[in-house]
Amino acid sequence: MSATSDSYACDPAFPIGPVKTKMYGPYQIGDRVLYEKPWIFVVSEKCRQGICNHCFQRGPTLKRCTGCGFSWYCGKECQKASWKFVHKYECPIFKNALASTELAVPLTIETVRLCLQAIIRIKHDKSWNLPSDAFPILPNRTFTNLMHHWEEIQNDPAEMEFLEVMSSYFYKTFKGIADYGDLIDMDQLGVIHGRIRINNMTIFGTYGDKLGVGLYLSGSSLDHACLPNACPSFSGTLLNIHTTESVDCFDNLRLSYLDKLYFSKPRREMLQKRYYFDCLCRACVDESLDKRMNSVRCSNCDGVILMEPFSFESEPCQKCAQSCSEKDVENVRQMLELGRHTQILLSEAKKSDDHRRVLSLSEELNSKLRKVLHPFNSLVISTSLQIACSADILGQYAKAFAHFSELSTTYTKVHPFWTFQNAEILMKCTTRGLIVKTAPKEQLELLKHFVEAMKIVSVCAGRDSPTFAYYKKFYEDCREVCSFSSPLENNF
Repeated sequence: MSATSDSYACDPAFPIGPVKTKMYGPYQIGDRVLYEKPWIFVVSEKCRQGICNHCFQRGPTLKRCTGCGFSWYCGKECQKASWKFVHKYECPIFKNALASTELAVPLTIETVRLCLQAIIRIKHDKSWNLPSDAFPILPNRTFTNLMHHWEEIQNDPAEMEFLEVMSSYFYKTFKGIADYGDLIDMDQLGVIHGRIRINNMTIFGTYGDKLGVGLYLSGSSLDHACLPNACPSFSGTLLNIHTTESVDCFDNLRLSYLDKLYFSKPRREMLQKRYYFDCLCRACVDESLDKRMNSVRCSNCDGVILMEPFSFESEPCQKCAQSCSEKDVENVRQMLELGRHTQILLSEAKKSDDHRRVLSLSEELNSKLRKVLHPFNSLVISTSLQIACSADILGQYAKAFAHFSELSTTYTKVHPFWTFQNAEILMKCTTRGLIVKTAPKEQLELLKHFVEAMKIVSVCAGRDSPTFAYYKKFYEDCREVCSFSSPLENNF
């Protein structure tokens, strides 16, 4: 096979049908470079009774497993597939656990259930140490070949405490059902847990909501970069990876292991604590990125002053060349501290779904930040995004539109363009704007934002993805609302 040839997969078990996947580089923007079924996976506890626990599709009449009463399925086919995959052995364990209040609580923890599935597969499935069901197949990616960092985990008191609880839980849960003793002693369980902890991926739905967690043996081979060149997307539990930049070969593909872009110091600390490596990607060696993320409003002309967030060294204003005074630096320090304090309060409000409290806190913080920090500052951007989302949930569409509209120009100043978050901002800029804007020219401009959103989705997820279908249907609804017919869709 030539280095640039394409391969086609026509597996009826894959929900998106025929898939054109490029096996070798060089890759162009939007190329699909890998698709894969998970080796093990679990549904998120919040979604367990709302989506099929096997295919992750929403169904009008989900049915509970009569054996354990814990798992839910959309029909007999998914229940049979789940039974054959792992539920045959899960079911009596779940039933045993649910019979005891003491054992029921850890059962809802995703990490515990992933470890349970791994233990079951190792014990009962003869194919467990074969390469994953992926394209392209990476023969060296089996569960036993995954990194586990057990040595480092043993130096983490919190992780060891969790492992001791899980080991004790498994001994009680398995009692009288089967002998898993050789797999749940501390060393064996620690290695299994380490492989899952280091390599699992969050499974997102069409609407960007977290549906569950899966372990993808081939997908986990892609290393991290804080500014990635590839993007994962999902069709049910099926993982697809597309390029968001031109990449010369598979080995140089990079995903981001973080859910958002932080300053380099805390970002690298999180990566070291969670994945045990020191990141040296282009974002971490680019000293200007932190300065852009911590941009300050010039007190003389409202221009941009780039400032390092930890040493607070700054460059002159890009517009008037004025430098920051000691008072300006102190104001920035106070704003960053205020931001950290408010984030704690916001986290507490989010846990209780108190959206009015979240909106109030975000607006109060945002008004203070803008007096000191520039609109391109990442803290201002994240706070503005929180306001937009909370206002949207509360039906305050004019306020939501105002912030989504600003974010459509500021978000990519410090974040990558090719992201689902950016697509969501552009899409909501249109849909919420059409509620408050009625002039035809204004509506035309709003629809152009939606076209940009669909370009992003076509690159990050593919034109044959459920996410693209969702966006396209939404776009057609928007055109119908404003009675506008134009070949704008030819642009994506």
